[in-house]
Amino acid sequence: MAEHGGSDGFDPAVYTALGFSAEEARAWWGWRIGPRRAATWRAARVTSPLTAAQWETARVTPATVAGWRAAGIPAAEAIGWHEFGLDLESAIAYRAQGHTPEQAYEVSCGREPRAAGDGEGRSPDAFLDLMSFNASEAQQETDRFIKRASGATGVTMYTYLQAEWVDDEAIAWVRCDIDAATARTWKDLGLRPAEARRFIQRGLSPMAVAREWWRAGIPFEEAASWIGAGLTAREAVEQRERGVTVEQAETLRVLREGDDA
Repeated sequence: MAEHGGSDGFDPAVYTALGFSAEEARAWWGWRIGPRRAATWRAARVTSPLTAAQWETARVTPATVAGWRAAGIPAAEAIGWHEFGLDLESAIAYRAQGHTPEQAYEVSCGREPRAAGDGEGRSPDAFLDLMSFNASEAQQETDRFIKRASGATGVTMYTYLQAEWVDDEAIAWVRCDIDAATARTWKDLGLRPAEARRFIQRGLSPMAVAREWWRAGIPFEEAASWIGAGLTAREAVEQRERGVTVEQAETLRVLREGDDA
């Protein structure tokens, strides 16, 4: 029996109307690739949702994927070139010289590229190996993460898979549709997903928030508690002057977090 819209918002009807089976529909939805976008990828001869998500992570589109394929560059490798800020033309040129994306970046910066295996105790292809992992245990963990990461785009989810960050904490961040790198920056400020999301909705970056609170004179280790309590930097300064403690702010923060749950 065909599956209809459930609590996660998945409805295969639009997919099946475009020629996908119910099983294929679920797979594309799992990567948060909508039916029309999935159909566009399929028209571009990309039939795997994972591969499509890899291409999208590399900022390759169905309209441009043919060029990468013609150059013999697979999706997982394209991510490496994108991560180092190199476009298709550059990738083709550097590959012709035998360079990996990492080595090409060194050359583009005017440095001598490191030989294979130098540096951090891993091969230069370790990043690419991660992108194409197929081990059953890892795949099970990936599937579990995808099923729980409702609401996030496929590209956002892929940043967590790329970072091998798929635990319960990662789920909380990805459900707010915050990519892994940005989530770690907010975490460094001591903020939690819902708190970070409020700043993101206001168009603020982690650095902008940190700068505001540092200028207000709030100690770094206290800022997250006051923020979580719902106060602005100025209000936090006023409350501290009145004798309100950071412990009291943290208590209010916990209560607010309960309301958000």
